[in-house]
Amino acid sequence: MDGQALLKRLKYAFLHGLTFNVGTSITTGAKNQCTWASIHHKTSPSGGVQAHGFPDPDYFKNCNAELDGLGVPPAHSLDENGKEVMRVLRLHKIEFL
Repeated sequence: MDGQALLKRLKYAFLHGLTFNVGTSITTGAKNQCTWASIHHKTSPSGGVQAHGFPDPDYFKNCNAELDGLGVPPAHSLDENGKEVMRVLRLHKIEFL
């Protein structure tokens, strides 16, 4: 799955409140802080997995698995803004005179 597809799913997760929580910071121990939820994000362009950065050859696979577990729809059912695309079937009533 490519980066654009993953981005659609991350946008959906953000719009549905799945990205952040209010809780205790693991870093500082402070309570009532905005914290990451269960979706792993990259916060550095370098440094590898240990620094929450790239390169990380498993990032797309791992992130998509986390999104699957949260019930985020597949990318093909989302638009570029992360909103679900609804296909509406319109039935027309045909009257014969």
